[in-house]
Amino acid sequence: MFESILVTLDGSAYSERVLDYVPVLATAGTRITLLTVIPRSSPSDLIGADRAPLPVGPFEDYLTERADRLTNSGLRHVAAEIRRGSPAQFIVEVARELRSELIVMSTQGISAENEHDLGGVASRVLMWAPCPVFMVRVQHPHPARNSAEEEWQSEGGANVG
Repeated sequence: MFESILVTLDGSAYSERVLDYVPVLATAGTRITLLTVIPRSSPSDLIGADRAPLPVGPFEDYLTERADRLTNSGLRHVAAEIRRGSPAQFIVEVARELRSELIVMSTQGISAENEHDLGGVASRVLMWAPCPVFMVRVQHPHPARNSAEEEWQSEGGANVG
């Protein structure tokens, strides 16, 4: 099995699906690192304009909850890391830094539009990764069926992600 696995999460329901596969790919002794990269949303973010960057706190809480989920499944060495910048670039960079033996990610994330296309971040990671990449394919619900989340949102609920 793998000694070090990098798991990428962007807060979307699509990326969360990878968490079901991690306990199968890892052993209790595998080092798991959950990574969220907060993208710079506009060129003004790069030059320090008036627009404030997204706060890190909610992302820390999000990763802590997901790390607890993996720990409860029997994995002992789960850490979390947050970076700011280009998601594909930092996924590859962190995989190199940690000497990850596997990257686990969704084929699409927060900007998913078409389940038949490989997302931009996923395709760049696949091209540049220093190790194998395990991708979980996004499957959108059948158009005639609403997901529980969509039904809840249509009744006035907030975004669950």
